[in-house]
Amino acid sequence: MKKIFCTVILLFVIGFALYSNIKTDSVRFYGKAPEYAGYNLVFYKYSNFIIPETTPVVNLTIGKDGGFNFSFPLNETLYSYTDLGRFRAFIYLEPGLSYHLVLPPFEPKSDGQILNPHFQPEEIPLGIANEESSALTRNIVEFNEAFNNLYNTNAVTLFTSGNINLAKKIEKELDEKFTFSHPYFKSHKHFSFLKLWQMTLRRQDRQLIYKYFSSGQVDYNLPVYWDAFRTLVSGFLPGKLSAPGNKLLSESLASNVSFDSLTNILATDTIFKNRQFAETSLLFMLYESFYNKSFGEQNIISITRSAITKANSHETKEMASIFHLKISQLRPGTVAPEFSLFDRKGKIKTLADYSGKFVYLNFIYTKNYHCLKDLRSIEQFEKIFRKELEIVSVVLDENYDSMEEFLKKHNRFNWEFLHFGASPKIIYDYNIKAAPYYYLINPEGKITLSPAPSPDENFRQLFIEHYREYKRNELRKTPPRERSIFIW
Repeated sequence: MKKIFCTVILLFVIGFALYSNIKTDSVRFYGKAPEYAGYNLVFYKYSNFIIPETTPVVNLTIGKDGGFNFSFPLNETLYSYTDLGRFRAFIYLEPGLSYHLVLPPFEPKSDGQILNPHFQPEEIPLGIANEESSALTRNIVEFNEAFNNLYNTNAVTLFTSGNINLAKKIEKELDEKFTFSHPYFKSHKHFSFLKLWQMTLRRQDRQLIYKYFSSGQVDYNLPVYWDAFRTLVSGFLPGKLSAPGNKLLSESLASNVSFDSLTNILATDTIFKNRQFAETSLLFMLYESFYNKSFGEQNIISITRSAITKANSHETKEMASIFHLKISQLRPGTVAPEFSLFDRKGKIKTLADYSGKFVYLNFIYTKNYHCLKDLRSIEQFEKIFRKELEIVSVVLDENYDSMEEFLKKHNRFNWEFLHFGASPKIIYDYNIKAAPYYYLINPEGKITLSPAPSPDENFRQLFIEHYREYKRNELRKTPPRERSIFIW
């Protein structure tokens, strides 16, 4: 079964690469970690730093003896991470390299950490035993440690005095100390130094944007680029755009013009002369505006939809597509994201398998007290609504075996249990930040309640109301030949 998980992901990635006609190199992970035997470790990359949004790079299955040896295609240097209990282990991957991974001792998250939607795992570099493949990650980690030490020591002085000479001295010292010759590392240093100058040159955002962003290409795979981008560009548009673009941009946003027309307005300001940077900045402004409600939601959804076809760069179109999906999906009346997961018998189940019935989709951890409490509550009404309602519990445990053990212990739970491992993307498709979490999906596959209440809240009553309303609408579409005496 675990080999199938791995094969599914590999075939998907290879198929995507072939479809996209992108030249790829192979990256290899190998090693032995008995403590993780039977685990599925999902490595992610950021597909959109604006939102932010991540997608799986590879699903690494650890064998029963703790061994692993797996290759997958990669076409660009990027930051990747995997969650290992309370740790988030990161690595900078380069195409064509093999990585002898050394996993840290496993420390599971506590119930409190699992329940806390704001919990952030402790970030640690992933161990790499072979020196030739560890160079990039090691140099970035060592540079960050030295930079943060000097930055934190001098931050107050830089902030209060705006001491340009001190900032230059720190930059020169670090630049001369860290001379690793790698384009990705050089870019990392360059945008790390921007943090130094933001502290020193306060209220000079326009100058910093012009120097660091206006001429260069958007670096889609560099985390520190986006840290600096968000700090400088957040709140910048539309208010700080040079006149008369400021007024024109605000009016155009309110009147729902196309994405390319808005980009043309931005380009009238010299700091947005780079079309790629202008498009990215506009997307970020739309993202901010959607959540702070400074412009109409439908306008932003419409403009973002136009960016998918009207944007100049392929990367901006992809970012727009992800953003548009994020803000338009999971709303009542929208189509629920599809999935393909293994059930307790090892069979693939999809959302389409439950069409024709309402689906109470829930996401759980088997070792979480509140999840177990909710499952016991579901058990009380599952049989009552069985003809009208399908209960589908998606298990988020890292190890598939833990779901099997849980269901053997709780064999009275007779509804559908699926493990997320075959398609980890479901976590992001359904925006799961904590568990338990619930959705109600109607027989046509459209979301009815987002989120749905837990079983101990007023779910039963709400479900009955939505079920009756759905049936009424069905009767209006296809009225029976004979009038029914049953009144809903």
